[in-house]
Formats: sequence, structure tokens, C-alpha cells
Amino acid sequence: MRSLLPLSPYSAEMLQLHHRQIQMNWISYYLGNHPRRVLLTVFCVLIPLLSYFLIYPLEIECDIRRGFANKHGHAVEELTKFSNFYNISVGGLEIWGILARNKSTDKDLKINLKLLNEIDELHQYVWNYTTEYKGETIRFKDLSSEDINYVFNYYRRLLAIDWMPSVNLSYPLASAFGHSFYLGSQFFGVNRGEESKVGPIKTSQFVALWYMSKAETFEQKQKLQAVQLGIFKKSAEKPNDLLFDFEMFGDQVANSEMLRGTLTTVKLFFIGGCLMVAFMACTFTELTVFSKIMLIIGAIGSPIAATGACFAILGWVGHPFNSIMCITPFLILGIGVDDAFLLLNCWRREESKEKSAKEAQNQLARVIREISPSMAITSLTNTLAFGVGFLAPTPQMSSFCLGTALAIVLDFLLEFLIFVPCMVLFYEKKPKSEVKNEKRIEAENKVDLQEASISTATFNWRSFTGWLLSVPGRFLVILLYLSIFTATYLGVTCMESTFDPSKTFPSDSKLVDSLASFTSIQEEYSPLNFLSNVPDLQNDTDVAIFEEMIHRLENREGCYGNTASHNIYRDYKEYLNYTKSEEKNYNQLEKFLKGRVMDDGGTIKWHKEGNDTVIDLINFVVVCQGRSSWSERAVNVEKTRQILVDYPQYNITLFDYDGTIYDLIITVKGELVKSLAITFTCMTIACFVIMPSFVAPTIASVATVSISFCLIGFLSIWGQNLDPVTMIDVIMAIGFSVDYSAHVCYHYYCAREQNLGSKQEVITQVLQAVGRPVIEASLTTLLCMAPLFVVPVYMIQSFAKTVTLVTTFGLLHGLFFLPVVLYFIPLNTPKHSLPTFTPSTQPLVALEEDEK
Repeated sequence: MRSLLPLSPYSAEMLQLHHRQIQMNWISYYLGNHPRRVLLTVFCVLIPLLSYFLIYPLEIECDIRRGFANKHGHAVEELTKFSNFYNISVGGLEIWGILARNKSTDKDLKINLKLLNEIDELHQYVWNYTTEYKGETIRFKDLSSEDINYVFNYYRRLLAIDWMPSVNLSYPLASAFGHSFYLGSQFFGVNRGEESKVGPIKTSQFVALWYMSKAETFEQKQKLQAVQLGIFKKSAEKPNDLLFDFEMFGDQVANSEMLRGTLTTVKLFFIGGCLMVAFMACTFTELTVFSKIMLIIGAIGSPIAATGACFAILGWVGHPFNSIMCITPFLILGIGVDDAFLLLNCWRREESKEKSAKEAQNQLARVIREISPSMAITSLTNTLAFGVGFLAPTPQMSSFCLGTALAIVLDFLLEFLIFVPCMVLFYEKKPKSEVKNEKRIEAENKVDLQEASISTATFNWRSFTGWLLSVPGRFLVILLYLSIFTATYLGVTCMESTFDPSKTFPSDSKLVDSLASFTSIQEEYSPLNFLSNVPDLQNDTDVAIFEEMIHRLENREGCYGNTASHNIYRDYKEYLNYTKSEEKNYNQLEKFLKGRVMDDGGTIKWHKEGNDTVIDLINFVVVCQGRSSWSERAVNVEKTRQILVDYPQYNITLFDYDGTIYDLIITVKGELVKSLAITFTCMTIACFVIMPSFVAPTIASVATVSISFCLIGFLSIWGQNLDPVTMIDVIMAIGFSVDYSAHVCYHYYCAREQNLGSKQEVITQVLQAVGRPVIEASLTTLLCMAPLFVVPVYMIQSFAKTVTLVTTFGLLHGLFFLPVVLYFIPLNTPKHSLPTFTPSTQPLVALEEDEK
């Protein structure tokens, strides 16, 4: 029969802890006895892995539009259908433009035939532009789909014969030979000095030329980029032989500028690294010069090796690199150095204690046993945060989060496989004879050994805790938190959801002015393309419903009605009425298109079935007055989609080239809330698993929410908007915010079990254990981030602001707010003691001759 004797009160939890201690002891034993062997093994694994960078060139993909597209949004489906209409792959469609303007920015162009002929010469120059790419001569014409400037070309030809009675070139709706066409797609700011814009075009602020390119492969995109950059440089020269200046904006130029910002960031990474090295050299004052150098190499080498290994793994599996991934080294360097400070600080404290020979042999086991759980919490939570970020709807952000999550895991491993062996091999204090201030040494020798080991030379954590937990100290801390919380709330309520392409490239780029000009014309001209089936002309009900749909689309708020639309279906019906044809079908379509003269046949797809003409799809355009705000435009597009839902029989979809950005603006709030909920849940579970208590992980989770909330509010105060960049930054910050609360709460969890007698003593021990490394790690992180503030790219500065704020609020929570909160929680008397752990008698730090 089974024994009915009661189990030991610590049979489950305590034996599990005992088993974990044995595992850590054996890991520590191997690291301590074979550090050189461990380093050699790591080196042998990394070399073939990193050979990827020698075999394959590093290609960084930048796609300002599709890289930030919502993978699950409507715009991707709409872009696919529009691309298929022109027989271009969804990744190969590029629409870009050129704006001709007066050489004097405060004057408008005077429209005449000479000016338009010269603009046409520019158009022909662009169309036939040639350049060199990797020794190959490329022409823009070979990369273009078709000429879509049919309105400009038609108007220019008609201007020479505008004296004819059948030609009326009034703005905005001109007509010729029985056909009407809208001029607002190529002339902007018309007749601004006149009483009315309606009538012949006398002046125009801008004349636009539009281009549709086909670049489906990476190499074709690079060729198109070479063409666009050549034209962009030409526009910057402002040639004197032209009657006008011109600006251009194209995605490939924006991608190039985005890459320029990335390369600037990489250069500044080295400056940040140098600042970090200098700070660490000043911090490791008690070590010999050789020991200091080797430990700095180990502390920085671990995250650098982790980042390199991460990128190599992604490269071997064929995962693309993008410009945002340049931030990953900064992140991993900050995380890795944080862990190195924790390990080294614990090693210092163990070194300063009086211990027997057997205890000295097991020093590394105690260090790893104390620090590894809190390192595991921070690494696990950071990995979970970026793992959730991998589910982000934007491809570039998703790739960045995947790479960073993998690098964090690798860094956690390499901290034990690189830095710990370096610490075992090279940690060496200066001889006391080298210390200049002998009086200071004598004073420190009189202090209790434990007190000396957990305080810095100039700062006493016990005194700090006494002040912090006093009545005035608690009052000031609570007042500070309430002030921060109030400012945070005001910042969150004022945060606006928006995004625009200028946030991805440097603000000192000449492209910023071009984008501003193109944005200004959108306030006047905001077209929407609609791809739709057509009704059966013999079915009056079907025709009535279809025309009702068009009427609703053309008469939305801010739209110009049917006068500004380009609708080949309506033009064909007018043609039937003009020719007094009694046929109710599309059999006259071919004749209609031939007599139309304007080359807009690409706006309709049709085929023959016997003698009948069948229309597959038409592309009609509805023009509205745009909005200066991207968020307002996004809302208008979403409202238009709701109209289309009422007419599924026509399989109609809209297309706006900026639709992918609008989707992000619309969905960013919901995506952020969803991601925060998933991330917070995963991290809370992780904390409860590693800290089997209720109090410590609960407080750590609440502190994480508080830090994240403060971060969002102060990002808003600092000028950030709610956009996909901010969303990923906040998710990333949740992982970082756990670092501070987890270290404090884990050591609080351990200190509570030691029955130290008073709450002040427990909190003192916590701050003595984590205070110095947390401060040192925070300062190194801030130094590493400082150079990024000079990069004139919103996306990079947003990241730097996020890390700076989360570090600041993390320090405030870890050193001020959390200790006060923990002080108000009553201590529980332990019901039973932990089982005694007897470490291995085998030495954990090998002597030099053992290694040899």
C-alpha cells in the first residue's frame, strides 16, 4: 500500500529549486574550470557562421511604401488588383511625378504654347533618360509601363488650334470634338490671381507630369532608382536653360534617402560604442589596465557577436535585411552591457566577502545562481516583446522585431559563453600599493565587509534607503509620481494618429521640399481610382443602380462632382447619344476609342466574343478636394470603402497610391492595443513562472504598465505621433521596462525569504544588490543612444527618444517608486526554510596550470 505519511512541507517547490541549483552548479563548474575551452568553442562556431558576410554581399532593402504597408489591410488587395489591371506584379508598381514651377517661388507659370512645348521636352528627356548601372546602359522607357500624361499631351496639341469652334479649353472641364476631359489632373493652382478659376488657363502654380514604372525584381528596382536619382539630381541643379524649375518625388529616391539615414546611423553606432567604452573604463577603476581592457572586450564582444550571428543566420535562411534593422546593434549592445554589469557587480561582492577555501572555489556558482534568474526574466520578456512585434502588420517592422528577438536570445547565451569566461580569466584588482588614497582605504577597511561590498566609495545605499522610506522621502516620491502621471495623461489625450513618408528619410533631404509641394497639390487634387465591372446597357435597372453608385461616389463630401471625373463608361454613353445610336451594348467601343484621339485606352480592358464586345474592367477616376492632414485623408478613404460595400455586384474596388499608409493610420490604434495586451499577458506569465510568488511578479507587472504609460505620454509631449514607428517603439519599451522592475522585484522576492527582520532592511539589501549595476547600465545605454539624436530621421530619433525615456522612467521606478511601494507591503513570515544546498567540492575556477 502507498504510504499515507504527509509529504515534506517543501517536497515539491524546494526539491525543484534544489534540482535547479545542481544544474547551475554544473554549468558554473564547466565555465569556471574550462574558460579557454569555452571561448575557443564559441570562436569555432561563430567563424563559419559569420562567413556569410564574406560570401554574399549585404543587400539592404528599403521600400518606403510596401515596407510599411499593413499586410492585412484593404490597400494591399486594392494595390494587387490595380497592378494586375496594368499587368504589373504587386511589388513592381511605381507611380511618381514631376512638378514644373516658376523659377521664382512666389510667382506662377504663364501658360502658353512655348512653355508647354518646353515642358514636353522635359517629358521626352525623362522618357528617354539613360544612365549606367553596373556597367550596363539602362533607359527609363524600358522600365515604364505606359505614358499616362494623355491629358497634358492632348491639351498641348489642342492649344495650337484653340481657335476652332469645336475646341473649348476652359478650366476645369475642357472639350474638343464632342469629347470632354478634366484638366485638374495636370494643372494646379490655376488662375490664382483671377476673379474666377473657370475659363482659359492663364497661369498655373504647377504643371504635373506623372509616370507609371514597372520594377518587379530587386535589380529592376535598383535600375529604376538609378534613373530617378539622376533626374532628382538634375532637378536640384535648377538648369538655367529652362523657362521653369522642376521638382520630383519618387519612392526610389525616398528609399535612397532612407538608406542614407541608415548609413549615418551605422557610423554613429561606433561613436556610441566609444562613449560606452570610455564610461566602462572609468567605472572599472579597481581593476588593472589589462583586466579592464579584457573585460570591456568581453562585455561589448558578447552583444556584437550576438548581433553578427543573428544577421548571419537570417542571411543564410534567405531573410531580407531592411534599413530599420540598423537599430538592432544599439539595442543588443545596451541589453548585453546591462547583463555584464550585473554579473560583474555580483562577482565584486563575492570577491569582497570573507570565505573559506571551499566557498571561494564555488564563487562563480553563487554569482550565476543569483544573477541568472533576473537575466533570464529580462531576456525572456524582451524576446516576448519583440516576438509580439513580429506579428506587426508592417513587413519592415516585423523583420526588425524578428531579428532583434533572435539577437536577444543569442546575447543571453553569449553572456555566459564569452563574458563569464573572460571574467574568470582576467578579473584582477590593482595591488593596494597602487591606490593613491590610503586614508580612504583605511576608512573602508573599518567598515563591515558586507557593507563595503554593496556600497560604492561615495554612496551608501543604507543611508539612501533610510531617507527614501522616511515620511518626507515618501511624500516627495508620491508627489513626483503624481506630477509625472498628470503630465502623462495630458500627453496621451493629445496624441494624434498620423504617418507620412517624410518620417522615414532625413529631414535635411531636398526631397522634403518636393514632398511638401506634392502634399500641397493634394489639397486641391485628391483622385481616387475605381476598378469596376460595367452594367448591362439593356437592363435599365442595372444601369440605374450603377449610375446611382457613381453619383454617390462623385458627390461625397469635398468632391467636385461629375465635372472632375474621368469616367470612360459615361463618355461612351455620351458618345452613343451624340451619334444617336440606338444600340444598347458595347459593340461601338472600338470605334469610339479610335475617334477619341486622347490616348486613354489604357483605362479600359475589353475583348471580343464573336461580334460582341465585352468589357472586363474599367478604371474611372473621381476627384475630390484633399486634406492637408494624412489622418483626415485616411478617414475619407475608409468612408468611401463603406459606399462600395453596398454594390458587390460590380466587384468594385478603389485604389489610392497612398492607401497602404492610410491603412496604417486607421488601424494603428487597434493594433497597438492588441499588441500591448498580448505582450503584457505574456510577460506577466513569464514573471510568475520565474518568481513563484504573488507579490513580486504582480508588482513587476504593474510597474511595467506604469513605465509604458509614462513613456507614451511623454513621447507625445516630445512631439511624437501615434504611428507604426511609435507602436513598435512602445512594444519594445515594454520589454525594456521589465528589466528595471524585474531586477528589483526578483531580489525582493529572494530577500523576503531570508527573514531579515524589517522591511527597511529587505529594501536596503535589494538596492545594494541592483542599485549600482542598474545605474551604470542606464548611463551606458544613454551614452550609446546620445549620437542618434543628431540623425535627422524621425524614425531613428523616435527610437532614441523611446530608449531615453524608458531608461529614465525605469530608473525612477526601480530606485524610487518601487521601493516605496514595497515598503507598504507587509512581510510574510516564512513557514519553512529553504533546503540546505551543498555545492560541489570540485573547483569552479581553474588554476592556470589546469588550463595548460
